[in-house]
Amino acid sequence: MKTRNLILLAFAAVAAVAVSCSKEASNDNVVFKATAEPAAENNKVALSGGRLLWQAGDQISVYDASSNSAVFGLASGAGTANAEYTKVSGTTPSATPYTAVYPAAIRTGASTVSLPEVQHTPDGSLTGLPMYAVSDDMELHFYNLCGVVRFRLSASSAVSVSRIAVGTDRNTNGATTVSGSGSSVAITTPSGNNVTTLACDVAQGISSARDFYMYLPAGTYSTFRILMTAVDGSLCSKTANSSIVVERGKITTITLSGLTFTAHRFSTSSTESVVFAPGNLQYIGSAATPYWKFADRQYDYFGTTTGQNSTRSDVDRDLFGWGTSGWNNGNYWYMPYNTSNSMSEPYTSGRGFGYGPTDGSWYLYSLTGTYANADWGVFNAIRNGGNAAGQWRTPSHDAQGYIFNTRTSSTVNGTANARYVKAEVGGKNGLILFPDSYTHPAGVTLPASINTSDASFTTNRYTVADWLQMEAAGAVFLPAAGYRDGTTVYGVGSCGDYWSSSYNYDYGAWDVYFLDSYFYTDYTSRRNYGRSVRLVRD
Repeated sequence: MKTRNLILLAFAAVAAVAVSCSKEASNDNVVFKATAEPAAENNKVALSGGRLLWQAGDQISVYDASSNSAVFGLASGAGTANAEYTKVSGTTPSATPYTAVYPAAIRTGASTVSLPEVQHTPDGSLTGLPMYAVSDDMELHFYNLCGVVRFRLSASSAVSVSRIAVGTDRNTNGATTVSGSGSSVAITTPSGNNVTTLACDVAQGISSARDFYMYLPAGTYSTFRILMTAVDGSLCSKTANSSIVVERGKITTITLSGLTFTAHRFSTSSTESVVFAPGNLQYIGSAATPYWKFADRQYDYFGTTTGQNSTRSDVDRDLFGWGTSGWNNGNYWYMPYNTSNSMSEPYTSGRGFGYGPTDGSWYLYSLTGTYANADWGVFNAIRNGGNAAGQWRTPSHDAQGYIFNTRTSSTVNGTANARYVKAEVGGKNGLILFPDSYTHPAGVTLPASINTSDASFTTNRYTVADWLQMEAAGAVFLPAAGYRDGTTVYGVGSCGDYWSSSYNYDYGAWDVYFLDSYFYTDYTSRRNYGRSVRLVRD
């Protein structure tokens, strides 16, 4: 099947996995011995990353007829077709029939699973393809629940892809019920939404053909939109001109070549402009080696779910005290996990509550010049944003004001110089920024109350599928991720607060602050407050 923008190549079967189980003397020492069936010759490319073989960290969930369930983790045989699983947690299954789910992370019950909105991969290869097994004995044979889409991408110039989002006319993620067994296993329509994102831990170059794998429920997709994001924030969007068929346990290959990416720009003065990062900055402190990344989607934020309302250094965060890049700027607090809101010693010694560049004598500095390393994007490598220091920076107070209040922009819904609107995207409140040159997607509701600071979030409501098209056109979304004072997080989902690189007085720094019916571009916050950070590049 050939289309103008997409070429749908032949299907190739995905290997099923057979698992045999044997009990040892103690119920707590049950070992699942797993063997993978040989892959067909024309399917070996799917094994190029070893992702249809058992991998270190793999887990399965096993249930029995008495509703006992346990999670089993891979104990030996990583990277091979032969592996053993031992119990990690739960109650050891003992009564047949047995049901099993791989990966364990998607299971919600013996016959229910939840397909994720974001599929993570280290390098674009296939990971965690959902499988299911039903057996009256200890011989478990896993069968695929979904089909696989292989994106074979190549660009017209050197570029690296950090994520791929697909929007369709069918729900592709969320809770679903599993029925049947063996090759007749099937799932119901998921209850989530119709946009699924493949996020690469480290971006992959596509100057020559490169494969990326995503799993989707089987079916015929009449609408199939693809949005590819590069490490520099530039975008490439493609839409299928005919239906895409995904079959359970098979690979559908979509080849896209000669791709060109567009960097949508926002003027910061009469002569300068920037490109926004494709998500809020995040510090992944829970990793064995902590690292920085951009959120997987523009509307994502942590809130309090990761424990950032704590003093611990090993949790994930996206609300940061000012200048906490990890570079010692000469003040008291400069690590991303610093949460102190002390107003005693740091204040009396003239250190502006202990955050941000200062020489200790009331002389305060912005995150620029000699103190540029206090800027998160200057000092740190952003793993999915180029993975090298110095590629991004925090916008200045003057730049933020120009973006929101001054620049010349496109006419949208009859409003000239449309710069921003309050909105709800996928159920999350925030601000939508329109680039200098913007064409609103056909079929998506036109935005209302443009450039209106006292408009409410509910003035504009967009689904994640709507947003995929608006993002492809260059729009940027700043979610209302709340703020932190010490170890207390406030306003998650109801207010947004984004740091600039500019200080204001001994205790504060400039930021952009918004909530329902209010919006301030000239706002000053105490520098110990934890605020969101959205980086830009020149």
